[in-house]
Amino acid sequence: MAARPRTLQNKKLPPNLYPNGKYWRYRNPVTGVMTSINRPLEEAIKLARAANLKFAELVVDDGSLLAVLTGDRLPIVSNLLQRFTDEWLPDKGYAARTLEEIKFKLERYRQDLGDRLIGQMDVLAMAEYLDQFSNNAYTKHRGLWVQIFAFAVAKGLAERNNAELTLVKKEAEKKRQRHTLEGLKAIIDAATTPPWLKRAIRLALASLQRREDIVTWLKSAVDMDKNTLTVSPGKTQGYENPVHLKIKMGAALREVVGECLRSPLVSPYLIHYKPKARRREQIDAKDHWTSVTPDYLTKEFSKARDAAHAYDHVPAGERPTFHEIRALGAWLYEQQKFPQEYIQALMGHADEKMTKHYQEGHDEKKIEYLEVGAELAF
Repeated sequence: MAARPRTLQNKKLPPNLYPNGKYWRYRNPVTGVMTSINRPLEEAIKLARAANLKFAELVVDDGSLLAVLTGDRLPIVSNLLQRFTDEWLPDKGYAARTLEEIKFKLERYRQDLGDRLIGQMDVLAMAEYLDQFSNNAYTKHRGLWVQIFAFAVAKGLAERNNAELTLVKKEAEKKRQRHTLEGLKAIIDAATTPPWLKRAIRLALASLQRREDIVTWLKSAVDMDKNTLTVSPGKTQGYENPVHLKIKMGAALREVVGECLRSPLVSPYLIHYKPKARRREQIDAKDHWTSVTPDYLTKEFSKARDAAHAYDHVPAGERPTFHEIRALGAWLYEQQKFPQEYIQALMGHADEKMTKHYQEGHDEKKIEYLEVGAELAF
């Protein structure tokens, strides 16, 4: 669907009226269907304004006529997102952590675009919304919108996949530099780094777990008496044989886990915080009001890193993120002469040496934890 050029002449056109060579086209704001108007400009404007008034009446009435036209009582984006959540997502087999991230994005879309008619989300509107995101974020949000529109087309709520017609961008090549132990210590020691984030950094460094597993690690996974900490890395849960680890805690890991458990803030998660403002839509998008989302962890780490001036000598776009802590931890384990098999097991890498520890393909699967150690000293 062609976008209306942003010229001085076109600024005078009423909503939903588009140029079409010498003549004009009108876009139905409910269905998105374009209709040619082979009339002079003045007549086209009158017709467009009259049509807009009629559709305005449809939107503000009880929705009964819209139901006849579209099969959906109010074909607005928030209703589409709810149906997508209820009817599309459950059958996709996403891991719990991936599903949580998707729902968090859907909640943002509901806040930003929920009141708009589906027919108004043409290629121009979709492109303008996606353009607010940076390159890699653009690619991820566009991919989710392509799925949303595919569902809308399949349900008769849209004529075509307008998200799929937006610009495809190649993800920017990541050029992140590695963390140094000195740089990470500077962030941990800085007064500007929140206590909960300091614990998250140390937990990631000692355990070698991914950020998604760090923020969703439950306190119930800890057994201080037996000195163990269990985890089922989320990235492996979609595998035929998921990985489950029972980590024997070294002194450094046990210390930070103990600090997490002693936090006065009541939370089911090891890593948690008290939000400055508790907005209802944010609370509803999370499992618990104290939980930390992966994106929030990444953002707060980057802010703390720069506030601590730990990597001022590195260009802003190349400074290491929270994700690179895992690589530093693996390198430190290697420097302390831990075997490669030990490190691979702790990181939850699915290689042949760990196959025997995976769940077997029986009808009733029993979780078998692979016992590993996390004894990094720092």
